[in-house]
Amino acid sequence: MTKTLAIFGAGPVLGLSLARRFGREGFRIALVARTTENLDALVAELDDDGIEASGFLADVYEPAQIAAAVTAIGRIDAVAFNPGGGTMGEGIVPVLEVDPENLRLILDRFLVSAVALVRAVLPGMTERGDGAILFTAGQSGLHPAPFLGNVGMAQAALRNYFHNLNAVLSEKGVYAGAVNVGALIEGSVPHRAITSSPLDFEPEVIHPDVFADAFWKLYATREAPEALVGSFGK
Repeated sequence: MTKTLAIFGAGPVLGLSLARRFGREGFRIALVARTTENLDALVAELDDDGIEASGFLADVYEPAQIAAAVTAIGRIDAVAFNPGGGTMGEGIVPVLEVDPENLRLILDRFLVSAVALVRAVLPGMTERGDGAILFTAGQSGLHPAPFLGNVGMAQAALRNYFHNLNAVLSEKGVYAGAVNVGALIEGSVPHRAITSSPLDFEPEVIHPDVFADAFWKLYATREAPEALVGSFGK
């Protein structure tokens, strides 16, 4: 039976690279994003590559829409929680500016939404005794950075979550793990924003295919619950 990878937060950079990497391994791809325009473009690109893909409309920050998308997709063998894109930088504040409101905003995006997705896909995976839950995480969960005050707090909590998930679910045949983004992803919104004006330093920039390869290695080997790609901010 052909396996399905569902990408929640599919975009034209890391999401597309992930789809291509798993597609080369015979996966069919379910793409979840907020706009039909984005989904149609991704499906067309993957079709040109000979990869079967379908698009599903949902806001990955909304638990009810997450659950509806999971139901619409059907069987999911591997899922990738890949939030970000154009809204990634909105609401992020340095540590001295963290307050309950902006912390709650980021926790909802990067932690609560992740938990909602896990709750939606996990019953099917545990019933089959096989599955994988993959997260795109940030290096601030490993190496605190004051300028990423509230997002670092959310990423640290997410890291605790996927480590514990993997420890408990491994005996049930389900893997959980994350690739920590430690550099600018080439072509991404943060990359374009940071490099749009002259800099007094050379940022580390890594092609999204490198991150996609790291995801595949985690999935295929299941030897560790996380990997770090890049060293930005250490």
